[in-house]
Parts: sequence; structure tokens; C-alpha cells
Amino acid sequence: MKSKVLSFAEYDQVDISMYKKVFKLDEKAYKKEMDFIKNKNSTWEEAGEVTDGALIVCDMESANPFFSREDLKIMVGQGFFHKKLEAMCVGLKKGTAGVLDVDGERVTVTVRSIQQKKIPVITDGMIEALGIEGVSNVEQYEARLIREQKKKIAENEGYEAVQYVMDKVFEASTFDLKKADWKEMTDHEIKRLKEISREQGLNLETMTPEEFEGKMPFSSYHELFASVQNDSWDRLCGYLLGREYAEKDGVGYTMEQYRDDMEEYVKFWHETKENAEKINTYEYSEIMFYVNYYYNKVKEYVTENFFKEEK
Repeated sequence: MKSKVLSFAEYDQVDISMYKKVFKLDEKAYKKEMDFIKNKNSTWEEAGEVTDGALIVCDMESANPFFSREDLKIMVGQGFFHKKLEAMCVGLKKGTAGVLDVDGERVTVTVRSIQQKKIPVITDGMIEALGIEGVSNVEQYEARLIREQKKKIAENEGYEAVQYVMDKVFEASTFDLKKADWKEMTDHEIKRLKEISREQGLNLETMTPEEFEGKMPFSSYHELFASVQNDSWDRLCGYLLGREYAEKDGVGYTMEQYRDDMEEYVKFWHETKENAEKINTYEYSEIMFYVNYYYNKVKEYVTENFFKEEK
């Protein structure tokens, strides 16, 4: 391509304060992660009385065969055996028999053993045992959980901010864009879409509004072409900026990377290698590598700065 970047604005200098949000911890998700560690390090201790959550072994006698059992293990309160009976077992003593009325059924329950789970306080040693790089104590683990929550929210909700940054950079940058390169960008995408349509037994250029429905948000080939052509202008800018940053970082797209990409495409889409390479030519894949390289740079900037400073 003969198009060039003459000068460009740095994406990390674009102000995104209008998109920033106040972070609110997802207490439920946080507790789930902490409980996982507690349960992983929990122990069982003998107990003398049945409580909710206890693991008991009992014998049952009843005229109803369902309630006539020996050496039955029950995790009280889980409802895996019989929710009502489990609740009525709470308070029974080890080695004693209790006569229960379960929906009109007389059931004699003799508790043979009772074990109660002991939930520990999380220690630095438990965290270190997880083997997470850079995380060796409770404080660091809690900070990591918060970072992960923030990253997830920013990635899910930061799309507008990413687009805003890219638009601002394109506006403030100077490009020498060639019409032939813009056309090439458009042709690559159209060719890819034609191959995908052909695989579905369709001719992209003659598809009816009914055939477009559910596949692409267009009603005709001309409408699709106009949209692709419009997007290709920004894609060309993104490609050029992506090359600039990739070269600075010492990164490039190689034939080896292309083969790896096609292997992943074949696995994910259950396609043949031949069709995968028709749909995604080396030239198209190389373009998208640099387009995505720049996009991911901007996305990372937005993700890291998506929340307002805590006072």
C-alpha cells in the first residue's frame, strides 16, 4: 500500500473523562471467589448434634420403602434426599433415634455419625498455594479480584469510549491516503463476504432482503457494499496506525502466524483448511492483524482508565 501516516495523535492523550464510571464491587461475585478458597481449605469435624450443612450417616425405618434405608448419607439442607426430612433432622443427637412425621409418613431416624464442615479464615499461605504469579497474600488476591471485575466491566461497557478515542485520533492525525488503497480495503472485505455466502449456497450480489435477514443487517448488496466502503476508510487509517505501533514494538505478521490463525479458524468454525484460506487470504489476515493491533492498544488504554479515581 502506498498510503502513509504523516503525523498522528497519541491515543493515550485523548480525554475520556466523560465516559468514566464509578466502580461498584459485585459483592456476590467477590464472595463466590473467596468462598471457593475457604471451601478448598475446609475440614470436617465430628459433631454431636445435627445442624444445617452437616454431613450425617443415618438409618431409617418406615412403612414407606423410600424412607426405609441403612447407612444413608445426607448433606443436611441441600435437599438432595428430601428437603423437609432434612430440615426435621436438625437438632437430632448422635446415636439417638428420632421419630419424624414427614407428610403423614412415620419415619424413625437413627443418626450414626455427624460431621460438620469447618470453614477457615483465609491465610496468606492459602493464597500462595494457588500459584498465581505476583499474588502471594490475601491483600494481593483481593486487589486482583477487584482488577478483574474492573477489566470485565470496562471491556463490556467501554466500546463507545474506544470508538471515541479512535475517532479523535483519526481527526487529529494527518494521512496521505490513496484511493487505490481504500478500494483494496473494500475489495478484501467484499471478497471475504462473497466466499462466506458461497459456502452457504448464496450469491452475495443477488441476495434478496429475505436472504439477508438474520445474516447481515442489510436488505441489498448495494447497501452492504456502501457500508463496507464507508468502514474501509477508517479501517485503512487503523491499519496504518497499527503498522506504526507494531513496528515500534518490533512486531510483525508472518506466514507462520497466518498458518496458526487458519488452524484456529478451522477448529472454531469447523471449516476445511482450503475454505478457511479462501475466506481469509493472507493479505486480508495481515491487514486485520494491524487493524486489531491498533484497536487493542486503544482498548487497553480505555480499560485501564475507565473508572474514576476514588477519593
